[in-house]
Formats: sequence, C-alpha cells, structure tokens
Amino acid sequence: MKRRGFSLRYKFVLTLVAFTFLLSASFGVISLKRLSSELESQLLKDGKELVNTLAERFADATIPLLAWMENLRFLAEILAASGDVLFIQVRVGGETYTAPRPGLEEIPPLEAGLATEGASRGKLPDGVGYLDVWKSLPSRLVMSPDEGIRPARGYVRVGLSFARVRSEIRQELGIMAFISLCYLLIGVLVAFVFYEMILGPVEELSASVRQFRVDRRARAPVKGSDELALLAEEFNKMAEAIAERDEQLMEANRVKSEFLAMMGHELKTPLHAIRGFSQLLLEGIDGPLTPKQREDIEAVLASGDHLLELIENILRFSKLEAGEERLHLEEVDSAGLVAEVVQSFERFAQERGLRLESRVEPFLLRADRTKLRQVLMNLVSNALKYTERGEIKIEAAMADGQAHFTVADTGRGIPPEHQAKVFEPFTQVDSSDRREAMGIGLGLAIVKKYVELHGGQVWLESEPGKGSRFHFTIPQGVGHADLDR
Repeated sequence: MKRRGFSLRYKFVLTLVAFTFLLSASFGVISLKRLSSELESQLLKDGKELVNTLAERFADATIPLLAWMENLRFLAEILAASGDVLFIQVRVGGETYTAPRPGLEEIPPLEAGLATEGASRGKLPDGVGYLDVWKSLPSRLVMSPDEGIRPARGYVRVGLSFARVRSEIRQELGIMAFISLCYLLIGVLVAFVFYEMILGPVEELSASVRQFRVDRRARAPVKGSDELALLAEEFNKMAEAIAERDEQLMEANRVKSEFLAMMGHELKTPLHAIRGFSQLLLEGIDGPLTPKQREDIEAVLASGDHLLELIENILRFSKLEAGEERLHLEEVDSAGLVAEVVQSFERFAQERGLRLESRVEPFLLRADRTKLRQVLMNLVSNALKYTERGEIKIEAAMADGQAHFTVADTGRGIPPEHQAKVFEPFTQVDSSDRREAMGIGLGLAIVKKYVELHGGQVWLESEPGKGSRFHFTIPQGVGHADLDR
C-alpha cells in the first residue's frame, strides 16, 4: 500500500518541540498574569497612599486661603512628579478643584452613592482605561442663597494611568518571547539528539527493510546490545533465510524450466511421427478408410495438434523464464496481422456457431511479428474456449503513439476475485475436472510476457455473464535498447 506523510523523525521532533512550546507558553502566560496582578496591586496601593495623604491635607475645615493655595500647588507638584497620575480632584465645601495632566480636557464625574473610599476601573472619553481611587472628606457647613446653611460632603479623588503597567508587561512579554525561543531551540536540539539515540536505529532498520525489497543483499547495521540491536540481528537472520530460500526457488525454477524444455523436445519427436502417419492414413496412401476409421484417425490428429500446442506453449514459457527470448523487430501491418489471425480461427469459430469479426485501423508498427501474432492467437483461442454463443471481435487502433489491440468476447466472463491472477502461469479460472476448455494455463502468461517484452501493457475488463475484453498496447516505435532484449 502506498504511504505518504511525515517521517518518524519529523513526527518525533515536532511532538517534542510542540510540547516545549506549549510548556513555555503556559509558564509565560501564568507569569504574565501574576506580573499584571502584582503591578496593578502596586498601582492601587500607591493610589491609596496618595489619596490618604491628600485627604489628611484637605480634611481640616479651618484651612485659611493661603494654605489652600499651597495645597493646590502641592497638587500640581504631584502631577509633575508622578507619571502614573492622570488627574487629582478635590471637592471641599461644595466646590470642586481639579488638577488634570496637560492634554486631558474632560474627566468623568464620580458616581454618587459610592462608599466612603474605594477604587474602580474607568474609561476616559478617548477610551483609555484608568484606575479611579477616592476617599471621602468630613462634611462641612456651607451657605448658599437658595438652600441657606447646609452640610456639604467632600472627597479626594485620584485617576491613575495603566501606561506603566502595560509598558512593563510588554517588556516582560518580550523577555518571555526570547526565553521561549531559546527553549524552542533547545527543544529542537534535544529532540534531534534523543531521536538519534532512541529512534535513529529504528529509521536505519526501516531503511534496510526498504532496501531489502530491491536488493536481497541489504542488511541492517547492528549497534550496541539493546532491544533495537536484537531486532536488527533478527531481521538479518530473516533476510539470510529469505535470500537462501530465493536461491533455492531460483534453482528449482531453473531445473523445472530445463526439465520442461527437455521433455517438450523429447515429446515432439514421437508426436510428429503420430501426426505424420495420421495424415498419411487420411490421404489414403495405405489404402481406403471406412468412415468410422477416418473419424477415429481425425480424432487422433486433432488430439495430436492439441498436444503439440501445449508442448509449444511449455517451450515458449521455458524460454521466457530462462530469459532466452529475443525480439526480432520488423515493420508490421496491423490490418494484415489481424486478417491472418482471423483466417486461422474462422473455420473453428463457424463450427462452434460463433461470429469472428475484426475492426482495424490500418497502421504500421515496429514489433516482433511472430510474437505479436502469438499474442493475438492466444487471446482469440482463449475467447473461443470460453464463449458458447455470440461473437468475438478483434480491434486495433493507434492512440497516443501506441498500438492498442482489443479482443472482446460474449462468453461467461471472469469473476472479479479471479481477474488479478489470470495472467499468472499455470492458472485457470475453472480448474474443475468438468471444464470444457482444456489447457495448462500458460496462454495468458505468455501473452503478458510477450507484451511486456515489447515494453507494453496488458489488462482486462470483465463482468460475469457478459463477457470479457482483453486489452494490450505496444509502443509504435521501439528504441535501439530494446533490440537486445
């Protein structure tokens, strides 16, 4: 199965780096929250101390006018000295005195009904947030034309900016980012070191397994004495066993091919004699035959022809397995080739009540005519064996620089579970003793070998009960390198 994705190396490194990032980010967020809370607490503490100081100065109801002027100068000094104070507001005896920072034109009023002292977050008209800290002053008696003498409650109020808090948080955030980056770099380094120590041998073993698929001499390196080294040793033992088995199979296959070739040649000599004498008898050289004798001798000759075809297939396959087959390239006329194949099977098809048709686009291709003819003969013969009614059609056309041949039938079809193995040697879909089509399962295997020898491809399309379509393609031009195949 084709597999694609991140390798084990990157999965391991990315996992460790992601863990390092999440860990450092979590600690950074927690640290920033604590720092923000501490800075705001300190700001609130400073605000309360300033409010208490101002409340003590403005609490005396008998302060003369000169002292009031001095207190107002004191407010201005506080604004100039403190970078956190946005404004100071004092209400005494029904009059409100406000000392704002330059540029601050409007100050939100203090809400009525608040506690005697406290703090809250607020927003200036421009949307900037601030900390509002206040404290009530003792009531004073004031006289107004409308209400006469009445008590008036006062307060001291200070607005503090969060600018310093945000500035320190931003500074701390930069430090945290730098530290996190350092942690990430260290994490990457540690991940690669750990990978080489822990998973490096696994990757080497995996590479050895992949290499072993194409080269049976490949072996896994054995390092150390841990479990991975033991696994590599076991893989090498398995590889040795597989290589030894492959050698045995190759030797057995060679012996089998030699035996088949020898037996084929040995059987052909007496078989030719049987066929020759049968033909002489049918020609009446040794005297006239009765109808029954002629029928028997024709059956002997037909069986001999069938046996000869089987032997020829065995010899062809043996040469293919031994790598002894070579291409003898020549200019091949598609129309002439298909017509020759049709003529060879036309009588047999008529005897079975089948139509053998062809539809050919005339073209020339460079190929081994004998082997290409054998491919078509095997496919048509196979179609005739498994088709009981209907037709068999041979098609040929040139498409995309390749000759495309098709042999279609209206036979019984091939079940999907058997389609993948029909081109394997000594394989037949119907292996029962009652099958009508006799053979040893080499016809389609030879087809596949001959087509691939030309650099082409072969495949089939089939549906049970509706017939089969065998396709194969041959490149129109075969290069010089293919002449030696």
